Amino acid sequence: IDRPATAADSEATFRSQATAVAKAWQDRGITTAWTKGFIPLQELVVEPDWSTNGVLKASYGNGWIRTSSPLSDVSGRGVIRFADGTSLSAPLVGAKTAYSQLPKRSGACPTAGQPPTCQWLTITAARLSTVRIGTSRGQANVPAWHYTVDGLRQPLVRVAVARSAMTSLPVVELPGHNRIDGIVPAMQLESSRGDSIAFDIGIGACDKGARGLVREFPELIVIGGSVTPSEAGTPCTSQLLLHRVEVRTNRPVGTRPIVDALSGRPMFTQPAPPDH
Repeated sequence: IDRPATAADSEATFRSQATAVAKAWQDRGITTAWTKGFIPLQELVVEPDWSTNGVLKASYGNGWIRTSSPLSDVSGRGVIRFADGTSLSAPLVGAKTAYSQLPKRSGACPTAGQPPTCQWLTITAARLSTVRIGTSRGQANVPAWHYTVDGLRQPLVRVAVARSAMTSLPVVELPGHNRIDGIVPAMQLESSRGDSIAFDIGIGACDKGARGLVREFPELIVIGGSVTPSEAGTPCTSQLLLHRVEVRTNRPVGTRPIVDALSGRPMFTQPAPPDH
């Protein structure tokens, strides 16, 4: 017979989940790369202003992309420059390889390529430049291919750094926990000062006893929350509410990333970069 999760149950579940998240980060080398490597925190494609041609936006989304002439695939090395003045040398991919990593075609586009059915997005040239994107080390100027698109004033930009030089955040597939466990996610990091972390957790309208939970490791800090869910069958509105909590760590947070226990994703004190 199922029984409601107690506070002790929730804490035990949280500790287990936090340990698994920390292991996922450590096994992938994320904790080291967070301050020494290159971890993009947004999509590797920076889209142009589509307002002048909304049809091409749809074409891009459907992968109806072509080139008017062959692209070079000459690679080499480039330099990533971070906001704090540090830099990192990295291998690059050529314009042809970067082009192949744009959205793949979905569905057919007529040879004539005329609206309203669809219109090809045609790339006419490519040049190597840089783009400013969000990373775990703040904003950075990163080598990128700028593709000139017929019909657009701005280029379509794709980061040129080879994937071998990037460290990606984990898609955490850990033992699933649902609301019956009494564990809820961290939704937004409000502040991090010294040994104090304030953040919002997502709770249900009838949840009670909401509180913040934290588990710290040498290289990262995992946060989340616990609640006492309403009993099964209790009438309640279906809505997500934000509840502010505060937790304390044994030593100052410092530069350690703060990570949500349920998703394994880093939390930020300001809106995350676009598409994060």
